[in-house]
Amino acid sequence: MKIGVISTTGNLYSWAGSEETWRLFAAYALAKGHRLDLLLPEKISKSEQVSALRQAGAVVSARGDLTPLTRRLAVRGWHSRFKRFFAEPHDAIFISTGGIADCAWLPDLLREIKRSSSPLIFFIQSNAEGVVQEQPIRDALRVVYQRAALVIFLSQHNYQLAERQLAWRFPKARMLMNPVRTPMTQPLPWPGTADHLLRLAEVARFEVGDKRQDQLLEALATDDWKKRNWSLTFFGSGPDENHIRQLINFYGLQNKANIGGQVADFREIWRSHHLHVLPSSREGMPLALIESMFCGRPALVTRAGGNAELVRDGVDGFVSPGMHPEIIRETLERAWAERGRWQEMGRAAFARADQVVPKDWAAQMLALVESVAAK
Repeated sequence: MKIGVISTTGNLYSWAGSEETWRLFAAYALAKGHRLDLLLPEKISKSEQVSALRQAGAVVSARGDLTPLTRRLAVRGWHSRFKRFFAEPHDAIFISTGGIADCAWLPDLLREIKRSSSPLIFFIQSNAEGVVQEQPIRDALRVVYQRAALVIFLSQHNYQLAERQLAWRFPKARMLMNPVRTPMTQPLPWPGTADHLLRLAEVARFEVGDKRQDQLLEALATDDWKKRNWSLTFFGSGPDENHIRQLINFYGLQNKANIGGQVADFREIWRSHHLHVLPSSREGMPLALIESMFCGRPALVTRAGGNAELVRDGVDGFVSPGMHPEIIRETLERAWAERGRWQEMGRAAFARADQVVPKDWAAQMLALVESVAAK
């Protein structure tokens, strides 16, 4: 079977969490003898991860971003970065979208989707309030998803939100939670607290619009919190790193918060940290959250994406009822009051992740694609 794979991610990053899941699927499909034809953003196409797929037999094409001129041409149908790809015969085309509305912002992709004769599978990696606001975008997205042979969501929250955003029922939709990239059979040992320092971490892209590092810092910038014995490390990379550094100084948290950078092995983070704080406003089913739970660490999350579907409030973590800094602070206060239970909650977090996170995710995804291609 020949499977086409498109990532709608732009060229802001050389790799992103949204790319990790389709990569797992692509590697598994290649190992099972399928042919893979990948059309990727230029930076992503040059990554080590894609180099490994090339060596395994994938055919990789790269595309740049639209310029103001080429975007105007694409809107008129006079320019397309996707035409050659869609002209090739595929048994199925797998479109990994960073967000529910991505295709509406890619006029040349939108045009090819409308006239494609290949079965299309859309993998929706995130959603959030406010992503879809204009009627022309709603109309365009209904056309896109009506064309789909299957639409795969990571969480029930994002699926139901998408229906409300479009005022439309998806006729062919499935839920498939993200996997853990490195399987774990038991949680990591609980970090020592001989110094009574409780170490918090946020593992996420440095994009405050989605991951809300800014609101977390504001929530912690009170005299009461500054007197307590804790530290916070931001792990990741992204365009807002300098802004986060400035906010740490702005709120006077230089002795409490710091930047830890990108860490390849998530276990290295959770060997020394106690609580995962993820106050996002936009999510799918975060790989970073799944990984911290498998390491046996409780998490404090907002009701973004599938966060609250995975974390049970008061059992294996804390779910903030809102995303405003004051509401996050109230949830932090509740977590701090129960800090004596964090280790117990971490054990529950591992058990929860081990129970609900699919261990054969790539096989399930390939089975869905094969079923679409067979129809």
